[in-house]
Amino acid sequence: MNVLKILLLVGLFFISSSIKAQKVKQIDTLSCPITQNDLLLSGKLFASATPILLRVYNEDYEYAVFQLGKRRGSIYLYFKIFTDNVCVKQEQPLELYFKNGEMYILKNTFKVNCDGTAALELSRRDIKKLMSNSINTIKFFTLKKDYEFSPTEADNQNIRFYLHCLKLYKVRKKK
Repeated sequence: MNVLKILLLVGLFFISSSIKAQKVKQIDTLSCPITQNDLLLSGKLFASATPILLRVYNEDYEYAVFQLGKRRGSIYLYFKIFTDNVCVKQEQPLELYFKNGEMYILKNTFKVNCDGTAALELSRRDIKKLMSNSINTIKFFTLKKDYEFSPTEADNQNIRFYLHCLKLYKVRKKK
């Protein structure tokens, strides 16, 4: 009887040690679409998720890209309108209207430009808000025109997935 118990314990030990050897990081199991190359953004390495293309509401040929990225330990939201001469001021708001009726404002931290680009550093509160709510409407205000976008449910799922991936991702150091 004791021999059987010893064999059982030895068997459990080998099984548990092989399971420990097979453990992988959580980020590896997600197969996140995060890319990082040797390009620099303001002198620092960065990683980015797949861009989400949004069409301007009630317009046929005006589009914007909504892209999440990470630099150092901070997650950023990059927003760019593909229309000529769209001037964006610093502190220009990006208003998010959630499906529960709540409005949330993010402010552009990128310098004044006329190429339609906004960069927003997301705080932990911002990330939590984006991960727990679905965006119904995005309003982007520029000097000449206000733009409105309506992300789909698939876009909302991608935003939450990309935020989760970027939270876990470690930006690799330059070789």
